[in-house]
Amino acid sequence: MSVNNLIIVLTGFLLIAVNGCAPYQYEPEPIETLPSIGELNKRSFDSPGLRDFISQYNREAPDAGWDLASLTLAAYYFHPQLQTAIAQHKTVIVNQETANLRPNPVLGLPFEYHSDTSDGKSPWTIGLVFDFVLERQAKREARLAQARAKSDVSRTNIYTVAWQIYSELRDRYVAYYNAKKLKQGLQEQEAISEEMLAILQKRLEAGQASEFEVNSLRLELQRIKIAISNQELAEVDARLSLAGAIGIPGQALEGITLPFNDIDGLLIKDSIELEQLLDDALTHRLDIRMALQDYAAYEAGLRFEIEKQYPDLVLSPGFIFDQDDKIWTLGASWILPLFHTQNEAAIKRALSERELKQAEFLALQSRVINEVELALARFNAKKTGMHQVNLLYQEVLDRQARLQMQFDVGYADRLQLYRSNLETALIKQAVTEMQYELVNYAGRIEDAVQYPLYNRSNQSYQYIE
Repeated sequence: MSVNNLIIVLTGFLLIAVNGCAPYQYEPEPIETLPSIGELNKRSFDSPGLRDFISQYNREAPDAGWDLASLTLAAYYFHPQLQTAIAQHKTVIVNQETANLRPNPVLGLPFEYHSDTSDGKSPWTIGLVFDFVLERQAKREARLAQARAKSDVSRTNIYTVAWQIYSELRDRYVAYYNAKKLKQGLQEQEAISEEMLAILQKRLEAGQASEFEVNSLRLELQRIKIAISNQELAEVDARLSLAGAIGIPGQALEGITLPFNDIDGLLIKDSIELEQLLDDALTHRLDIRMALQDYAAYEAGLRFEIEKQYPDLVLSPGFIFDQDDKIWTLGASWILPLFHTQNEAAIKRALSERELKQAEFLALQSRVINEVELALARFNAKKTGMHQVNLLYQEVLDRQARLQMQFDVGYADRLQLYRSNLETALIKQAVTEMQYELVNYAGRIEDAVQYPLYNRSNQSYQYIE
């Protein structure tokens, strides 16, 4: 084979190799604001994709009403943060797949021109030289273990984001329920106060009531009307906040029935021991699980750095055409630790990082224990206060029942009955506010444990697979 033919063959081989290494072509996918807003506004509970998604978890999209568990699945389907976490996990999985790949060989093309062409020698030196990196199996296994640990961390991060979505949704769900209940309570007070005002105005005309008494009630009625107006605004805010927690536009909630039958399921009905909560927290807390997986990644990283103490062997076979001479070569190379111990700095850094992760895990455990203790103590204190309020409310209900009986037999007039009803409505409003606080404290226990203790049918983040 002539030199020119050899050059053509080598060039063609190089082009084939380069083309074979580029199976993908760039395709732009720009993000446009207005189309994205349009897609957001199309989201609704009637989406066929949502119903298919819910059916994957052995549930059906409700027709009669959406409870917290169904809304949680809707949030998992629509919420962009969860999609971001899933995309990040897919990226880590790709890195895991590449961790076990052997290094590609390196192709070298020595190409020289010599000025000495005496005796008809070719002025060209050309050839092919390959570098094959013989990586140790133990090193590749350590790198793969590190990649798997990082994949576990990213997968747990999906659960963490899912729990955050559930936690926010639960709070917004309860807040919306409370806003509607408070408005209903104020409307009840308004209706009773209007009836009382009508009676007092008739008595004032008959000289049986004072102007001061009528004006005082009129001012109180105006205060209630203003409170209703403010509460209507609070209800709108709560509804829009709930829609945002699901990842849908506010109008998507219009026409959707939310019976709120599961609110009581968010409360602890029986006593619960601190030891049980701590056991649940150390078992189910996602940050603890993630910390353990993160520590495993650093352990694998240390193992990988230690394996790098032993250099990879590089074999370099080749063929060179040197001025009419055909030369076959076989070389070998590796790094010599002459100026510093092989990979010593990286190993020391990995050791210090592992020690740091150990300290961080102990600090995390201490913080989790404190969060659980604090959440349970606050809930128990609020529950005690709720018990006292319920006793007071029951006393008011008993008085109202007795007064109703007196009214029925003519021993009490209608104004007395309405005043009793208004007192009951006021205490009922206080009970509603107290219940809202109690549910929120129950939610703080859920967040401290990161497990749905109070509505175990709603496995929250465990829906995500």
